[in-house]
Amino acid sequence: MRVLLHPILSLCLLASAALASLAHADSYPTKPIRVVVHNTPGSALDIVARRVGARLADQWGQPVVVDNRAGAGGVIATDAVAKASPDGYTLLAGADGPITILPTLASSLPYDPRRDLVPVVSLGETDFLLVAHPKTGFKTVADFVRAAKTRPGQYNYASAGNGSPQHFAAELLKQQAGIYVTHIPYRGGPVGLADVVAGQVDVMFIAVGPALAHVQAGRLVALASGGEARHPLLPTVPTLSETYPGLRAGTWFGLFAPAATPPAVLEALGAEVAKVLADPRVRSDLAAQGIRATGYPQGRFTAFVSRESGKYATLVKSAGIRAE
Repeated sequence: MRVLLHPILSLCLLASAALASLAHADSYPTKPIRVVVHNTPGSALDIVARRVGARLADQWGQPVVVDNRAGAGGVIATDAVAKASPDGYTLLAGADGPITILPTLASSLPYDPRRDLVPVVSLGETDFLLVAHPKTGFKTVADFVRAAKTRPGQYNYASAGNGSPQHFAAELLKQQAGIYVTHIPYRGGPVGLADVVAGQVDVMFIAVGPALAHVQAGRLVALASGGEARHPLLPTVPTLSETYPGLRAGTWFGLFAPAATPPAVLEALGAEVAKVLADPRVRSDLAAQGIRATGYPQGRFTAFVSRESGKYATLVKSAGIRAE
């Protein structure tokens, strides 16, 4: 009798857990949700998180609180969510930096993104612009590279932090162009951008949205965009690949949860976010900020993140890029 009791009890426990998960998902959410953003207010990631969060709050009748926790290249925010209760009420609005780039660069991190986090749904993607302060006199990437080769180490560039996609993009350009430019990391893209606009830093890779108004007003010069094709908001600005074939620069955004979050909650959450991102008004609002809404479901997004991790591991090794 004891031999039969074991598997029966196991099946009962599994069934109870599954029913509890479904019940949780059916009533979710019953309290405010916190979305931790690893960048500063005004960044492209922050823009997406707030736009989607506001719509989710309307749909659910529960507040969605965006919590900006910038610093350490996104490690602080990512670690906080990795260690949060896996109940669906603390989520990470994350990008490639702390998820797929830093794990290939840093010798140790307080979290393992593959072990401690689970992708829920993709949010969007954006190209970078390489921008310069007008006082540099740069009009093109070729101008910048020529000057950097003539005066090695004299010029500098800002980034959103060590291991950020902006840092990575600049290091790839340095490697391909054969130049030396000093890296100045900041606690977020908008903070670094402010110093470029003020003329304290020479150049920067930054998402289209935060830079667009400055470029249009003449406070910055767009040297190149990082997409496969010229950006529709700045069609006269050439791509990086027009000068350096194959070179691209941009970033993607997604929603992540602590690893043990109930699958039914993840499915419900992903479906609601995808519904928001499919709304033409939301897509239009994000497009005006240079952001392409995606909304890939969990399976597709998980596979995408895995490919990105492999891509960056290969690039780090081939380009010899290191965290500073």
